[in-house]
Amino acid sequence: MRLRELQRELQGDLLGNGSAIAGAIVDAPPLTVEARLDIYRDAYRARLIEALDEVYPILHWLLGDETFESLGSLFVETHPSEHRSIRWYGGELAAFLGETPPFADQPILSEIAELEWTLSEVFDAADAATLDRAALQAVDPERWATLRFRFHPSLRRLTLAWNTVAVWQAGSAGEDSPSPERSDEPVQWLLWRQNFKNYFRSLDAIERNALAAAVAELTFTEICESLAAHLPEADIPLRAATFVAMWADSGLIATLK
Repeated sequence: MRLRELQRELQGDLLGNGSAIAGAIVDAPPLTVEARLDIYRDAYRARLIEALDEVYPILHWLLGDETFESLGSLFVETHPSEHRSIRWYGGELAAFLGETPPFADQPILSEIAELEWTLSEVFDAADAATLDRAALQAVDPERWATLRFRFHPSLRRLTLAWNTVAVWQAGSAGEDSPSPERSDEPVQWLLWRQNFKNYFRSLDAIERNALAAAVAELTFTEICESLAAHLPEADIPLRAATFVAMWADSGLIATLK
């Protein structure tokens, strides 16, 4: 077999798809051909579970070693790696937890996984220069009505129905985890990276609407209009401008258009 054929056959065996790779392996005692293949199979599974652990340390902490290992094995069996880089392995774990018993019986586990994956995306997102408050103040006042904003590539928004962030923070600090609690209303969280560090905070309904309009590249006038259901008309321009200034201070605004 040529090298590429060998690689494909070995991959097929590792993924359980059947292959002719055994015929290309030298039978050299004391290990049989099957024993040699088992080494690769075990190493493949172990490395993928290790990759999951790197992205989901708080989920691992919550589940414990044995349960996390079982989860990892089951996930690897049903979700073989499809990426050239192992960094991107495991993005489907949150959905997997949400639909697979017994994990689906604890919805906060899926949200913990979703939060951890999102944080990893935030950290690895592309970088971009950002504008500070002074740059906004330099904009011609007549231009503000039609001004649009483009945001830093790391910006993410995540809606969580449980006290997921509190549990994650406890795990990160090595403290006892609070009991899972479902919120009266789902909370949207803003996540981003600034100066090589991840940040996140919750959004109230007013800022949530303003940010959604801004991320959709609506004009400043349209951002103000999105707040009409939440604020008296006279308060809207100042509140919208305050949000924009906050976003700039946090390193969220990349460019104006």
